[in-house]
Amino acid sequence: MAAAAYNLTFQLGFATTQICESVAVAVQTMLARELADTTTHSPDVRRQLVRHLIQTGILIGGGVAALLSLTTFFQQDSVLRGLTNNAAIRASAAAIFPVVLVTQTLKGLAYPVNGIVMGGLDWFFSMMAMWLANFACVGIVKGFALKGTLTLGQIWWALAAFMGTQVVTGIIRYESKTGVWKVLRKEKTS
Repeated sequence: MAAAAYNLTFQLGFATTQICESVAVAVQTMLARELADTTTHSPDVRRQLVRHLIQTGILIGGGVAALLSLTTFFQQDSVLRGLTNNAAIRASAAAIFPVVLVTQTLKGLAYPVNGIVMGGLDWFFSMMAMWLANFACVGIVKGFALKGTLTLGQIWWALAAFMGTQVVTGIIRYESKTGVWKVLRKEKTS
């Protein structure tokens, strides 16, 4: 029953994944091109373009994910009835729907944030952030499993932590304005 409910709720995120992955690829490509081109624009214009790409990627990814999650939440009965006619599976899925939708929204933000970091060719940071996200996810799962209480909802909270860690660390990284992200620093006028 739990496996069927997990599969059903996991499939709900497929549309979010496809759209947000497209946003991530687009922002990654445009950002990499803009960061590599140091001659076309002044540093001030370049900073504004990079900031615009970052904000637009996050707005579109987060907006699409939030919109799909909210729509799914308000239409959850009809969505679940459309996916299965088994009442027990629908009930199991409905019980974890809020955390599934939080996870989907975080995933919608994680894709463009990761695209931004990768567009900056910030590979070492990307690797470290992914390790941290994995440790958070596995640590939560292991903690619940050791208590003998691992439930479907707890697995979804672990996935939310995985996605949320990527979002938070990525934003902290480019907002640090260090390394490749020093391009986001405002030029000092003397």
